Amino acid sequence: MATKQLNPFTRAILMAKHAWAVFRAKNTPRHVKLILGIGLLYIISPWDIIPEWLPVIGVLDDFALAALLISWAGGFETDGEDSK
Repeated sequence: MATKQLNPFTRAILMAKHAWAVFRAKNTPRHVKLILGIGLLYIISPWDIIPEWLPVIGVLDDFALAALLISWAGGFETDGEDSK
């Protein structure tokens, strides 16, 4: 059975929604929720390891962390009702 390929933007949105569903699922372990929450706080925080005023790498570290967390959360299952 052939499946339709999604464009990268749509795929990223779906992965972010899944990460949110993993965060909200009741069966997700606390350490996973803690890591996702701390990662989100780091991304939105004004304090960074690499400051944003550096031309490319300042923003790249936030995007890399977001991609890593979303990809990592993709390995966890949700209980079905939260994944809508």
